[in-house]
Amino acid sequence: MNRRVCVTRRWKRARGLGAPPPKATLPASPLFQGTVHLADLEFTGAGGPWAVTPADLAIVQSYLVQAAPPIAAYARQYGGATVAVGSPLPHRTVPVTNGSYTDALLQQWIDAMAQAASLGPNAAILVLNPPGVVNQDAKESGGVGVLGYHGKASIPYSFVNLLGTGLSMSDPQDLFAEAVSHEIAEMTVDPQADSSNPEVCDGCGTNCQGQSAFRSYFDAQARFLGSSTSFPPSFAYSFLLSAVAKPAVAAECPAPASGCAYAPP
Repeated sequence: MNRRVCVTRRWKRARGLGAPPPKATLPASPLFQGTVHLADLEFTGAGGPWAVTPADLAIVQSYLVQAAPPIAAYARQYGGATVAVGSPLPHRTVPVTNGSYTDALLQQWIDAMAQAASLGPNAAILVLNPPGVVNQDAKESGGVGVLGYHGKASIPYSFVNLLGTGLSMSDPQDLFAEAVSHEIAEMTVDPQADSSNPEVCDGCGTNCQGQSAFRSYFDAQARFLGSSTSFPPSFAYSFLLSAVAKPAVAAECPAPASGCAYAPP
């Protein structure tokens, strides 16, 4: 199975495993065309349980509904892509040992959730990791580790470490929105997570050494307001996305501002 680490607060090698793979500049395989479902996992074991609160899950679900159309519009620069948002998946309890688990175990849970919900190949799952439990293959520590990655089990999935609780749509504390949008956008363009397609947000994000992340901002009607590396921006907004690089600069790290700060095509 494949896994691509994409979001960091500091520079980190792609995949987090050895040398980074060569960067793809054009898609070699089809983009995602389907529906994203939000998982509701409760991690049990000594020291637990750990779970994302229903209120925070509801915020992320609402955020996905708002963010999916502009994410799809950005992704379609690279080929045919659709991003719908389905109903959240049923609550599922999963056991962990010593408050931690691995990506291999996560992929087993992805497969089980997909089978239980009769999800086909045109579906994907978003997993939110609450504070207190650790994915050993994507450790986050004080905002300086891995924030998320996307992979492929029986279906594509995205994983995001939440940086806190009490979420809101505009995410003024920078707890989830940049990472969620980053991983959904890159999963959409690269659903196989096998280096065949570009990682479209890395060049505009903190994966590139010495660069602040570009974020794109929208109002409640999903109208583009502008992009900025300053956070929070100097203007009011409803929600934000991790910026998606234009195809011509997708392999550049960092990508130029002209390739990151623009409205959805």
